[in-house]
Amino acid sequence: MKRKLTAKVLILPLLIAFLILLPLVCAAVIGEHRYERRHPAYMQHFWLRLWGEEEAADGGDGNIATLAEQKGRVNVLVLGKDRAAGLTDVMMLASLDTKDHTLQLLQIPRDTYASYTTAAYKKINGAYAKLGGAGVADFLQKNLGVAVDHYVCIDLDVLGEMVDMMGGVRMRVPADMNYDDPAQNLHIHLKAGDQVLDGKTAQMFVRFRSGYALADVGRMDAQKLFLSALAKQAKENLNAVQTVNLVCSCFGKIKTDMGLDDCISCAKALRQVELSNMHMATLPGASARTEGNSGAWYYILNRDATSQLLARTAGGSADGFDPSEKFTDRSKRAFDAIYRASADSCKTKDYTAEGTLGGEIDIRRIS
Repeated sequence: MKRKLTAKVLILPLLIAFLILLPLVCAAVIGEHRYERRHPAYMQHFWLRLWGEEEAADGGDGNIATLAEQKGRVNVLVLGKDRAAGLTDVMMLASLDTKDHTLQLLQIPRDTYASYTTAAYKKINGAYAKLGGAGVADFLQKNLGVAVDHYVCIDLDVLGEMVDMMGGVRMRVPADMNYDDPAQNLHIHLKAGDQVLDGKTAQMFVRFRSGYALADVGRMDAQKLFLSALAKQAKENLNAVQTVNLVCSCFGKIKTDMGLDDCISCAKALRQVELSNMHMATLPGASARTEGNSGAWYYILNRDATSQLLARTAGGSADGFDPSEKFTDRSKRAFDAIYRASADSCKTKDYTAEGTLGGEIDIRRIS
């Protein structure tokens, strides 16, 4: 004879289950409260993992693992935001090939002319304030002609925290760096030579942009040097567990459309990239000055050279670049001349992290 289930029979196992789950729920709420506020979907992921449904948590067309499996490549827009000025002075498209374990970093100069707004200021570093992260990613996807699967916006203060958590970054500062801007409370003083940069001095190095012979291109070459040293430090000093801890510590302080699981998956994939397979290039173009009273300088992308580079490194199509001509202004002859020049006139050099650390890159100064 089957025993009838009564409230008295059920109450003990329910109580036991409640006592077991309560600490787990509290840990999730207390430990992940910052992330949950920014990304409400995380609690759903937590419960899916709790019940052992990892496949459901890993699903979705925008998931890193799913994208990697579908096309073997993930393109992430990386933005570095200067809190004082409110501009994204670091802008890169990171294209990770998960099959060959190669990474291509395509730097977009901060002064790049881009018609993302009807306002007079059309430098690309102002697009984030106007469009937001998702808006910038959408603008670049439509006009660069490549997929932009995700975006990450990192405050340069967070970059400093990351460097400190890694124990600093050993690198060669190519020249003395001295710059003071009281209006932004920005004071940079670094001596040339081999040294270990902590979080504060690493921010100084990345933000410095005075005195480069090639102006903003010189600053981006300095960024290549820093990124190479940062990658070397991560590969030598961080194991898998430390990598996960670093991502989790910084996750609540960045803005992204990726989930925590995606960020961890991406970080783990990056650890498999050797320095010789980490490539860096600046989108090809040249600088030109506007006519009239303002005389503002802009960086103009070269149509043919840029489209060829994107097709070769980020899965773009040769005829998909800039269909609406957002990266030029036909009324400005100097702009349009650079934009429509032959690809040979605006070639850009491809560096590897290994070669950069070996002295391959030459950062020329005015004085």
